[in-house]
Amino acid sequence: MQQQSKPGRPTEADTRQIAQVALRLFEQRGFEAVTMEDVAKAASVSRRTLFRHFPSKADLVWTGTDELLGTLKSLAAPYAGRKLAIGAIVSELFVPVLAALDERETAEFARRRLKLIAGAPTLLTHRTLQEAAALLVPLIDADALPGCASPPLVAHTLVAAAFAALQWWGEHGEGRSARETMLGALQGIALGRGPTAGS
Repeated sequence: MQQQSKPGRPTEADTRQIAQVALRLFEQRGFEAVTMEDVAKAASVSRRTLFRHFPSKADLVWTGTDELLGTLKSLAAPYAGRKLAIGAIVSELFVPVLAALDERETAEFARRRLKLIAGAPTLLTHRTLQEAAALLVPLIDADALPGCASPPLVAHTLVAAAFAALQWWGEHGEGRSARETMLGALQGIALGRGPTAGS
């Protein structure tokens, strides 16, 4: 028979509830002012349990991104050894990943986290963005790029632009989906390309 947890006390595996408690604390006091001990106490879990699920304070904010990265890897797997145009990377990889944010509760939680990240620049160094860019590098056709560009440069720029659009969505995107916002931003950049200076 499964043992019941005490009322109001999350089980060790209830990482979403712990992350929600942490997010409330960060919003109330500021990210830098809250300690892991504060989170453990507020979430009614031991410090050891907290660190087992969240090795760093930043991981409390970025929780759930491992699943998104896993989805991105799964979507990219069929294209191993092939080269994709940038538009195909966006439509075949980015758009399906952001479909996870279509559900209202998930979207609201994501927007709150994005607002917090925007106000705490140290959170921008999290491994998630670097891992997403690294995943794209082998998919980008170097021969289709101008001489001044390289797949790593384009991959990091694409991830940065997409994430910047999501941050805008977090602050101002009420009534829009994450996908609509990201596509609008990337399409706007593409349409804005014109002759370079001196050409």
